[in-house]
Amino acid sequence: MGQLDVERISEVLCDMLETLKGKSRESLDIMAREETVYADVADRAAVESDRHMALIMGERDRRCISEIHEALTRVKDGEYGICQECGEDIGLARLRAKPTASLCVHCQSLLEDSGRPYLQGLRGESAFLEE
Repeated sequence: MGQLDVERISEVLCDMLETLKGKSRESLDIMAREETVYADVADRAAVESDRHMALIMGERDRRCISEIHEALTRVKDGEYGICQECGEDIGLARLRAKPTASLCVHCQSLLEDSGRPYLQGLRGESAFLEE
């Protein structure tokens, strides 16, 4: 991967970081200001459901911010675009699709497959899974 590609992706990562930080601040401000009392139980349930979803999305954003910081550290250390598992180059198309990727497609696939051992045990034994 060329230096220009790394610089461009680094800019994209910084833009993503600023966007997520702004979104997080905005969400926290909205939650902090919410002090309405609801007479209707259904209204209260809807608000609580929305609040719960906002918390889930905020946690996802925090994880993404952490991944971006890690990617920017790899850029600074000259390790960006190199698979942390096998040491091979991560494809440019993968990095464009997921700039925070730290594993090549092959290693990511192996990781995901190892996270689903229940499917491996069922192969050939289940009438529901076709090979």
